[in-house]
Amino acid sequence: MFETALNYIVTALEIVGIAIILLGVIKTIYMFGWCLVKRIRISTVMTEIRIELSNYLVLSLEVIIGRDIIETFLSPSLNDIIILVVLVLLRTLLAFFLNFEITHMPKKTLDKALEKK
Repeated sequence: MFETALNYIVTALEIVGIAIILLGVIKTIYMFGWCLVKRIRISTVMTEIRIELSNYLVLSLEVIIGRDIIETFLSPSLNDIIILVVLVLLRTLLAFFLNFEITHMPKKTLDKALEKK
């Protein structure tokens, strides 16, 4: 029974992670399209669009890492633990570099992008 509940939680977290990615992609496509309709130069809002998408990707990576940890509790073989460690390491590095890119943008560009929110 407990294992069945955890399987449902794993599936739900997987769906939530994918939904977050899709929502972020849809929102950034909408932002891009809005710029085209309003004839705004994409280069002036590209930083804001990148920040928006990066935030969604980082959030989804965290949810998916949580899903992987719970899934490993269900079948803790040595092979599954090694795969989990590699996946968590790769996803953590990806999240780190996405955050690094956002926080190390030129200050003026980042401030201008955040003012519009």
